[in-house]
Amino acid sequence: MTEMEAIKVLLVCPDESKLVAISKRLKAAGIVFIFEATTARQALTIIKDKPVDCLISNIDLPDIDGWRLTRLIRCGALNCSVDLPVIIVTDVWCQRIAQVTAREFGVNRLLAQRNLDEIGSVVARCCRGGVVPQSKPRLLVIEDAPDTADLVKRVLDRQYNVDIATNGEDGLRLWRQNRHRLILLDFMLPNMSGKEILDEILSEDANQPVVMMTAHTSADLAEDMMLAGAADFLPKPFRTEQLRRVCELAVRRDDYLTSNREFAHQVESLQKSEQAFRLVSETHQQLLHNLQTVVMELDEQLEIRFLNYPWKTLTGFEVEESLGTSLRDYICEEESGSYVGLQTRLKAVLKQVKGSTEIELCLFDKTRQKLWAQMKVRRSELHKTPSLTICLDNITKRKEAQRQLEYLAMHDSLTGLFNRHYFEESLRQAYADSLRNKRTHGLIYIDLDYFKVINDTFGHQEGDEVLRQISQLMTCRIRATDLLCRLGGDEYAVLVHDVSDNKLYEIAEDLQNIINDFTYQAEGHRVNLGCSIGLSIIDGRSICAEEYLMQADIALYVAKGRGRNIIHHYDPDDNESEELRSRINWTQRMRQAIADNRIILHFQPVLDARTNKVVYYEALVRMLDESGKLVYPNQFIPALENTGEMHLLDRWIVKLAIEAVNKWKKINRVAINLSAQAFKDDNLVPVIKEALSANLVDPEAITFELTESASLFNLNVTKRVINQLNDIGCSFAIDDFGSGFSSFAYLKQLPADYIKLDGSFVKNLHIDEVDKALVKSLIQVVQALGKKAVAEFVENDEILKILQEFGVDFVQGFHTGRPVAPELLDDRQKSLSL
Repeated sequence: MTEMEAIKVLLVCPDESKLVAISKRLKAAGIVFIFEATTARQALTIIKDKPVDCLISNIDLPDIDGWRLTRLIRCGALNCSVDLPVIIVTDVWCQRIAQVTAREFGVNRLLAQRNLDEIGSVVARCCRGGVVPQSKPRLLVIEDAPDTADLVKRVLDRQYNVDIATNGEDGLRLWRQNRHRLILLDFMLPNMSGKEILDEILSEDANQPVVMMTAHTSADLAEDMMLAGAADFLPKPFRTEQLRRVCELAVRRDDYLTSNREFAHQVESLQKSEQAFRLVSETHQQLLHNLQTVVMELDEQLEIRFLNYPWKTLTGFEVEESLGTSLRDYICEEESGSYVGLQTRLKAVLKQVKGSTEIELCLFDKTRQKLWAQMKVRRSELHKTPSLTICLDNITKRKEAQRQLEYLAMHDSLTGLFNRHYFEESLRQAYADSLRNKRTHGLIYIDLDYFKVINDTFGHQEGDEVLRQISQLMTCRIRATDLLCRLGGDEYAVLVHDVSDNKLYEIAEDLQNIINDFTYQAEGHRVNLGCSIGLSIIDGRSICAEEYLMQADIALYVAKGRGRNIIHHYDPDDNESEELRSRINWTQRMRQAIADNRIILHFQPVLDARTNKVVYYEALVRMLDESGKLVYPNQFIPALENTGEMHLLDRWIVKLAIEAVNKWKKINRVAINLSAQAFKDDNLVPVIKEALSANLVDPEAITFELTESASLFNLNVTKRVINQLNDIGCSFAIDDFGSGFSSFAYLKQLPADYIKLDGSFVKNLHIDEVDKALVKSLIQVVQALGKKAVAEFVENDEILKILQEFGVDFVQGFHTGRPVAPELLDDRQKSLSL
């Protein structure tokens, strides 16, 4: 069987005569497997049932046009390769429109009906991969500044094949060789100036798009360059988005101007035949009909001379009824005042004062609904009088998304109140006002007491409803000048402007009464809430605005500690304040230590009890204080756990430990301790995956440890996270096993690979007979379940020998190896002699 005989072609054409004609030519080329369809629906059925090597389709189909059929294939939704070669056969032929449309829709080849004799060779080339859609156009950058040239290449490399020349002579040589789609030309160059290079290029090809770049921006220079024939003007230094936009505009301008020239040429050549002229006009209108962009032409009076069909899709107005009307007729009444400015900008392009412009304007559709559109305007001279060619894109969804993002950036999505970000900014403004105008403001920090009971009892959906209702009630109480925000969870803050101590307390009492009087009914139950409130006065005496939020937070902590449902004004002499400040201080120090890279790991070996060889290392966290002194975890971890910040340290330890496996050959396997809070962190598994990928570390080299008590805290969550870690390839260990009463009951449920015996049973093993019995039993249970038993706190040789007699798998302790920095592991290991 020959190459052509093996090709399976799906041919879609609603016109029977054309279908037969194309089929005959395919058979003449040696293609025997041809599946025929007259609609896109029939074609899709064939694609589902039969393997196809190439699709040939008309543009016009009765259900889905050829462009959309191609996009359906390229999106990967069908039972075929997304790279299936697609050839579109069309009666209409405008070279540039064909190129642009084919590139945007992923068509391999657009073939004119008059060139059907080539279809066999085109199919063969497409099936061999010789015709690939969306090939990148060439871009020439003539720039003598390496940094600028490199920036352009990095920004535009995905869209273009970029050539770079550092002087005019090399640039002209490259251009003459490749005839680039677009040129970025620096105005100031050695030997030849940008103006001279531009003149020489345009003297050889007047249609070559050239964008001028210069750091010496002025209106006169921009005007001179545009009048000299530049497609656009790019001042330096430029932003990456600005660079992309200018290049896209230049290429699109070239596409549309070239398309217009080609269209005009064909119309002119067919003027002798009115029927032929009408045919070409209608078929080109059909091409424009299939575009999503509205193409519009305005005359000198800014009246609409031409429209394509997407205008009706956008506005609901018929094309015919809109021709001859003014653009002003479709601008929203609220925006009509800006029409004078719009008119000025359009007239500037029309009179060539400005080469092009982009405008966002608000229109209305036939139902008088607002819509936003972006206009890209160019001057056209296709007629005796100049006109404007406009591409109009619907950006209503983008505008709505922008407004929504602006709203979400300042508001809480659940309650509609202002959020923490907006509150913190408002707090800084209040602080500045107190400094400047010597006025005092108040801060009320509210925490709902026992709100967690509602979530745990009735579910989060009911809890959310409670938060919404309470938010509405408090909103009705605060003054118009004050600000109520939800900081997160069940915490609220009220910023009270220009208030005294007594008045602030009265407002806090009113809010507390509102919450105390609130009753929520759910599932036949009535639920009442209370709240603890902390107060602070913003008087401008603190060093920063954030200090007042901390004061209110401390006052809230004191109120909760003294019995809840209490209002407490911040007092620096409170004993509880000092305790909370200590916790917050440790949290801040830990965050700063992470930022300064002062969190380090020491590694303690875990040995095989039979061979005395290192099986893996356990990573143990340390902090270096500001003076470089070593701080052990018992000093800072309790504070992090109490303030809910432990998950930040967990993530950082994971990152450091995995980096150590990659960096130090001695550490071929490592155990990483995780806190109970880590298992509530939705970002934990993604952080682990990212660290493994970034360091090219095998997941099997990582074991995660969690204490027995932490794993029992929420068994379902623990099991879910362990399964996720196992899916990655990591193993899991239970630490401090034996300390809980439920150990034997839950051990079967956790897919752990290693079980570490509680050190309190091991450290006195050589002097306590009860501990001996317990440890021996625990080892037997662990091993009976097919897991490895690890004994820690092995402090002397006597304990080690007892554990070896009991058949423990692995041992760990100061006797077998102390925790040391990774760079000391080799020396330390040489000194081990068991």
